[in-house]
Amino acid sequence: MIEVYDEIFNAFKNYVEENSEYNPRIVKYNTNTSTYFPIITCILNDNKDTNYCTIDKIEYYEEFYFTIDIYTKDKKNGNNVVIASQIINDELSRLTMEFFGGKLNMKKTQNKPTPNLDTSILRKTIQYQCLIGNVRENIIRR
Repeated sequence: MIEVYDEIFNAFKNYVEENSEYNPRIVKYNTNTSTYFPIITCILNDNKDTNYCTIDKIEYYEEFYFTIDIYTKDKKNGNNVVIASQIINDELSRLTMEFFGGKLNMKKTQNKPTPNLDTSILRKTIQYQCLIGNVRENIIRR
């Protein structure tokens, strides 16, 4: 069901790019080599089979776990005004929660600042989980 992850990732990327004024770079893997900020990583941590199925046992569900990390730094806009990393991080967190929690109705399991080795970079981790059917690929909040 990796195709489902690709569809979710691409839809998330398009949603954030269309609605953010800070032009974040959205990637599937954290390479820790970028000097471009803000960066959002959207990683599929795990997907595993479950015993959940429809009453007629036609469709079985897999449990998916997503981790989104948002990395921001202070940024200068066109007028050389510094925008605090917290403001950028708040907007990107809001867009992430609108997409995963609002549009896809996934269950948020974590939303907290995460310590980062480079203290000039603000990092926030948001995690979601859901069940996805193997036939209709419908998402169920769990």
